[in-house]
Amino acid sequence: MSLPFSQKTRQILLTSDFALNSDTLSIAKRFIEKILTRPQSVTESELEDAKLLATSKLLLSLSPYQLIARFSGNYSRLWRKRFVENSSEANEFSGEVFPTLVASENGVYSINVFDYLASEESISFVALKSGNVTLSYEDFLDALCRQVRKKTLTVPQYVTPPIEARQFAQSLATEFAASIPKGKKFLEKPDIKQILLGVAEGGRFYACMKLCRACFKDGLSLEEAKQIILGFVKACPPSKNPFTEKEALTCLEWLYRKGNKTEWSANGAVQ
Repeated sequence: MSLPFSQKTRQILLTSDFALNSDTLSIAKRFIEKILTRPQSVTESELEDAKLLATSKLLLSLSPYQLIARFSGNYSRLWRKRFVENSSEANEFSGEVFPTLVASENGVYSINVFDYLASEESISFVALKSGNVTLSYEDFLDALCRQVRKKTLTVPQYVTPPIEARQFAQSLATEFAASIPKGKKFLEKPDIKQILLGVAEGGRFYACMKLCRACFKDGLSLEEAKQIILGFVKACPPSKNPFTEKEALTCLEWLYRKGNKTEWSANGAVQ
């Protein structure tokens, strides 16, 4: 069985008939509602699940960021539970995201450090031994969960949403408006929205810090904020000296550790 977010299923999906219409959008909307409100299990079918997830991601990309963050969190936790119940699926997915992974008899997992960093942002909180990252079973499941979340947050590229998609997305936003925290306005400010579109070389650090501050003041969890910051990094135009994900996440983690003790200037720079 291929997982709905795996590369193998993606290739099948790209070569299959896949119509975005009112029926598929309606099914995806119901799926999103279920994951947001009653996350009990993921569905069983193979290719249909891939279509369902792709359509759901498209709808969520047109919705407030809080909804896709909540959806991806709930969805990835469901898969973490399923990986516990079905080790073959865990092995299939880990083989895709961590090709050098080796499991020992005592429940310790070993991954080449470069292989690990190809999918994970940092090795700050993992054990290293002879050029390999070592993980406990729980850490291994957490790593898979993070990878599912990242794949869920990756929006389909070069797809023009039909008009109905925006209507369904608006319906979702209205339906879940009460669950979107009130008073969280910083990420909606025009200057922050402009930063989210990407910043040219020379202004990325201060723009990133300003965006980190907005995430913190809006009350986002660190994991939710990471997705916003990584989106900003990807949006920045190519340059001779690119602003890396590691640099951006270092800014974010530093700010979240400092919290309200951090002082800011008017332009968002740290004092």
